[in-house]
Amino acid sequence: MVCAVSKRENKTRSAGDGPVVAKLTVNPAGFAFAEPLDGGDSVYIPRGRLGVALDGDEVTILSWASDKGFEGEIVELVRRGRTRLTGVPRLMGRTWVLEPDDPRVLWRAELTTPGQDVPEGMVVVAAIEHYPSDTRDPLLVRVERVLGPPDTLNTEQLKILIERGINPEFPEAVLAEAQGVATAVQPEELVGRDDLRGLDFMTIDPVDARDFDDAVCVELLGDSSLGDSSLGDMRIHIAVADVSHYVREGTAIDAEAALRCFSAYLPDRAIPMLPHALSSHMCSLVPDQDRLAMVISMRLDPAGETTEVKLRAAVIHSRKRLSYEQVAAELDGAGKLDEEIVGRIKMLRRAADRLRAMRLRRGAVELNLPETKILLDEDDPSRIRDIVPSRASESVARAYNLIEELMLAANEANGQIAVEHRLPMVFRVHDLPDTDKLTLLAEAAAVLGMKVDPEKLTTPRGVQKFLALAESQPRGTALHMFMLRAMAQAAYSCDNVGHFALASPAYVHFTSPIRRYPDLVAHRVLKAHLARTGGQAGPEPVPGMPALEVSQAQAARSSSRERATADAERDSKALFAAAYMRDRLGDRFEATITGFGSAGMYILLDRPFVDGMIRLGALERERGELYELEDNHVRLVGKRSGHVLMVGDRLVVEALDASLQRRKVDFAYISKLTA
Repeated sequence: MVCAVSKRENKTRSAGDGPVVAKLTVNPAGFAFAEPLDGGDSVYIPRGRLGVALDGDEVTILSWASDKGFEGEIVELVRRGRTRLTGVPRLMGRTWVLEPDDPRVLWRAELTTPGQDVPEGMVVVAAIEHYPSDTRDPLLVRVERVLGPPDTLNTEQLKILIERGINPEFPEAVLAEAQGVATAVQPEELVGRDDLRGLDFMTIDPVDARDFDDAVCVELLGDSSLGDSSLGDMRIHIAVADVSHYVREGTAIDAEAALRCFSAYLPDRAIPMLPHALSSHMCSLVPDQDRLAMVISMRLDPAGETTEVKLRAAVIHSRKRLSYEQVAAELDGAGKLDEEIVGRIKMLRRAADRLRAMRLRRGAVELNLPETKILLDEDDPSRIRDIVPSRASESVARAYNLIEELMLAANEANGQIAVEHRLPMVFRVHDLPDTDKLTLLAEAAAVLGMKVDPEKLTTPRGVQKFLALAESQPRGTALHMFMLRAMAQAAYSCDNVGHFALASPAYVHFTSPIRRYPDLVAHRVLKAHLARTGGQAGPEPVPGMPALEVSQAQAARSSSRERATADAERDSKALFAAAYMRDRLGDRFEATITGFGSAGMYILLDRPFVDGMIRLGALERERGELYELEDNHVRLVGKRSGHVLMVGDRLVVEALDASLQRRKVDFAYISKLTA
């Protein structure tokens, strides 16, 4: 199969393309970058051209080519991005002002009604009551509530949620609606559904999962008497909770879900998109109970090709709930489950192996970069036990991949349905890598000891081959990181440009409507399509087909909220890392240089698995000389001694400072580690 994504061309903005709407990110130094909402290149807004715009605002800009890439100016304020600030009230003369926590808020913020009980020295949430209309105006804010003393884990965590627009509590109207949902499937809800309760569905999830939004089943096809039936065709069924049946447009639950867009997973808590009464009960495919689902089935041949795709609303009855650890044990031959369940697990693994082999033949890209996992004390969640890489054992990783491959197949099949029938779908897209970044990657790779033609990295297969070769290089992890930085950011869009990393011509998020609103939107579009074409769409009322502009607006909102949620999760991990390192100041650690910036070099400790920075000024004072960062951003070189620090170098470092408010850990350079 020739993958459509390999034939696309990069889409970059040219100078003078006309006004575009962009989101503003202000630097504390006074300049800003405008990020076009259409995914174009960042535009530099110099100091003095911000007018009355604030960080986070949506603005219309004009841009032109300059020695800084694209430079521009703001021509119109479209929408304010901030409605609240966090900070500490201070009395300045006779005026109470709010000292904002976020250094990107450059305006003087005055309290409108300080009253007699201003919580001086405490962190507060303040609502913005008046935005500046000219550059001499202050911001006017009103204290809404007190978060607590600064520089404490709980206060700083709450600040992150407020900064990113994530509410840990549901409104009363939403909770009331959720409590009114039936606690069992009703007979009238089976109208227009396929009865698949006879299939041996089961769920496989983390051991501590509270909701199960997908269940899987595999059937062997053909006459098993003719030989080993495992070598023949299979039919795979992927069932996903029918959230759209319970979350109807126009309800308080739907309005809140659309506002949140995503569940957020922080080290010490999960903040769901839907109330627990739905996500953990009727929208959860719990074992031994009837549940409503959207099911996509397909025939899978030994080569990994899928045919006979069928989508419908259904009712299922999960037979078993398994954890990834249980599945891993059975695949290793060390489990304790009965023979019938083990047989089903092994069939699922064969199906996943076929799908994975096909995906890799197409050129799917797999980056080998572990994430951070915060381990908390079970009895005291405020106590951090350790910070480790999230990479599971090889056995558990295979168990995760079993489900992952089936989910990918379901998402691709629904993407193909959307393309074939020209549906106003919110696709999950991943565009080609940026050509300029690929050139920089090639230059960096050459310094790190590996030659690469950037032109060959414009196809998924080319990237796949590069990463495979990088695995054998001494600085392979650094090469993987540079590749990640060169790749585009995945997003939601109604303009289907395919999914580069998956080497997929069309991809739709379908399998997690409990925790992702775009999946819920996809279910509604697909149900409307089924109803229009005589398929099984469930009982009336079936969702109507949305207008394209409605889906486009939802795609833009989903991309924005996804970034905010991801930022909150990243910030929260950094906060917990800073809290953990506070008790380790003065200790020495082994670390790896992961990158360079204008402020210094970024490092990653081996254990604990914590990111930090060695500031350039501190390094220069320690070494007694100035350092220069080469244009390729791979090496930092001492001007006097020629001392070289390179991405991937192994170091001994000492922890200097850990700031909860900045969510950063600073280190001192001690020495290089020799191989």
